[in-house]
Amino acid sequence: MEDHLKEFKLTPKVRQKLKDKTLLKEELEAGKTAQEILEFSDISMAKFYGASYKLFEHQRFEDASNAFLFLATLNPYNYDYWVGLGMSLQMLGDYELAIDAYEMAAICQVDNPVPYFYLAKCLFAIHDRESALQALDLAVEYSSEHAEYSEMLIQALKAKDLLNQMEHPLKKKRTRKKPKSELNE
Repeated sequence: MEDHLKEFKLTPKVRQKLKDKTLLKEELEAGKTAQEILEFSDISMAKFYGASYKLFEHQRFEDASNAFLFLATLNPYNYDYWVGLGMSLQMLGDYELAIDAYEMAAICQVDNPVPYFYLAKCLFAIHDRESALQALDLAVEYSSEHAEYSEMLIQALKAKDLLNQMEHPLKKKRTRKKPKSELNE
């Protein structure tokens, strides 16, 4: 087997474990992730993530979404996998599934503003303005607590202003047309 594919190779012990449905059920009931059951190391997962991210960078969004879904299936507690999946799906225009992925990312890291910010974009794309504003409120709240998100805070505030203007557009002042008789005066 080629060296770069060795990360995908299951050990004989794992292959045997997969045949034992009772053992699998026990491990799942004990709260083990598929990553733990298949004995993929964190180093292997980091390599998988790197490959998934490269797919995203090369705008192979469908492949990237499948790769990130694979990662999230192996370990649903990893924030980065859900954000990667959300971003890939968002780039494909699959806003509903991207929303689900960003919500999972938010569950993994409740006080991180990133998933709320991108969640708001997806909600706006499906014309759910109120939910988009709520997501932006959370993005503003959490980005204001962390200096590294100062640029996101500015963007979230601008997006909120824009959405609020859509609710209450500036009313044009009506000018009274002068009757023809007044125009000649």
